[in-house]
Amino acid sequence: MCFACCSTGAGFAISAAMNDRSSPSVPEEPNAALRQATALREAGDAAGAAAVYRELTGRYPREAGLWALLGDALRESDNPAAGAEALETASMLSPADNDIAVEWALAVLESGDTEAARDILSPRLDALVDSERAQAVLADACRAAKDLPAAVEHYQALLSLTPDNNNARVSLGVCLQESSNLKLAIEAYRAALVQEPDNALALSNLGLALAETGNDREARDALERAAALAPTDAATLCNLGTFLQKHGETAAAIEYYERAIAATPHDANAWSNLGNARQDELRLDEALTAHDRAIAVAPDDANMHWNRAMTFLLSGDMTEGFAEYEWRTRTVKHAPPQHESPRWDGGTPSGKRLLLLAEQGFGDAIQFVRYASLLQQRGAEVVIQCHPKLVELFTTLDGAPAVVTTGVPTPEVDAHVPLMSLPHLLETTVETVPAKIPYLHTKAITEPASRQRRIGLCWTGNPDHPDNKHRSCPVEAFDPLLSRGDIDWRNLQFGPAAKDAAGHIPDNPAWTSQLEGFASTAAALQTLDLVITVDTATAHLAGALGRPVWLMLKYAPDWRWMTTRTDSPWYPTMRLFRQPSPGDWPSVIAQIESALETWMDS
Repeated sequence: MCFACCSTGAGFAISAAMNDRSSPSVPEEPNAALRQATALREAGDAAGAAAVYRELTGRYPREAGLWALLGDALRESDNPAAGAEALETASMLSPADNDIAVEWALAVLESGDTEAARDILSPRLDALVDSERAQAVLADACRAAKDLPAAVEHYQALLSLTPDNNNARVSLGVCLQESSNLKLAIEAYRAALVQEPDNALALSNLGLALAETGNDREARDALERAAALAPTDAATLCNLGTFLQKHGETAAAIEYYERAIAATPHDANAWSNLGNARQDELRLDEALTAHDRAIAVAPDDANMHWNRAMTFLLSGDMTEGFAEYEWRTRTVKHAPPQHESPRWDGGTPSGKRLLLLAEQGFGDAIQFVRYASLLQQRGAEVVIQCHPKLVELFTTLDGAPAVVTTGVPTPEVDAHVPLMSLPHLLETTVETVPAKIPYLHTKAITEPASRQRRIGLCWTGNPDHPDNKHRSCPVEAFDPLLSRGDIDWRNLQFGPAAKDAAGHIPDNPAWTSQLEGFASTAAALQTLDLVITVDTATAHLAGALGRPVWLMLKYAPDWRWMTTRTDSPWYPTMRLFRQPSPGDWPSVIAQIESALETWMDS
């Protein structure tokens, strides 16, 4: 007797495993039993059908088709793991049956084992090249495993077999977008929308891709259309909210996050996004409440913990904040460098050679490299590994530790530690921040004597920083200060933005030519009486050198500046000037203008 395998269709079915229920009375005649199982499945009773198939596999244990039918029914009843076991048995009984192998791979994929699903089908690729279902399973498996090039290849193969498969086209766009191939991703989404103009998923993803390319007008239109088409889809609402928040429309963003939560109360991303938006409003208690809700839903999501760390730190709670900050090691975007040596656990450093790994941005490295001398004072021998642009500067540190470039072999060490884990390991609080300055030392460049005070200005940071638009100040905003003729103004800006000084700050090629790296910039800063800057590495450099520095901050600043202080525990010579409302740089300039009057008279 031979039994045919019936497919139930592709797609993930993520649910808790369930036990087979008691078998109904199964007719002795096999075809009657099959009809009974089919009727149960058609009535929506997949568990009942599975019980019938289970009875039949007991009667006919060598029939691959029965095991395959059992596997399909178990998958339909939200038990993909048991379904995969049944389909594995079917494949072992009929190893040449590619259709059964595809169903087995799909069940394994639904169970969460992406690599095993790929392993099942890899030996059969030549035979499955024209199988739509196989290409779909392989594409989904590769995407879930983050093997994006392979996923793109299989989605393209699937589309060549089924040109009208719009789901595959949108999935192709997602993989291309996650691969940073925005041009082709946008083409895929646009093609999907030609076929299906009201596809909310394609519209929402198109909006995100367009925003990444800087096409904000079309991005907003696509995201708003998607939200109108899918008014209860949390991901779609959050995508629009995130776009609005990045453009300073925090109140509108919160409205969409709250709509997402109302539609899906247990959506961790919506809660986390709401927490970030409340932080942008400096409503930190509400932000922490939202982050707590997100983590209650997704306790192992490192990005949720990262977001909560930012709020704790901004509130000044360094104990909780730096503890949560350790979750960055499990993120993709913020993970620190690795080393083959053991990671230092904060035990007694005396007698150990420790490798300190610089991480995050240049400003972060400059701020936290101060801990090197603290470890030396406790008996450790310190080696620092950092970006090549920082090597010369860090050789001037207190204690003269060894400094090596990232990417080159390091000396043998007993353990390593990322720089930004040291505040947690050494239990830093606001009151115990190691703030002995200067901790970097450079000789000043030779400058002609001047009867005027010299002040350096920096108005923008790294253009690749995700928040550079909001932390930067237009150079023309400084004009009320620059109108003073009793100050020797110096341009501290480097890179393409330096030319924005034309018509505002007098050109001084001899000066600007010396701002070629951090060490030479540090030497130039030593000749200044004051540095006025937005939140960039220049601020950290001036603070680490012990130079007077006035820092201009956006309304919701980076975590290290907290929310109300006019000074910084990290840099004793720093003074903070804050926006009273988002985007209000004129008020900051007015504060500085007033302070400058007093400073000039001192």
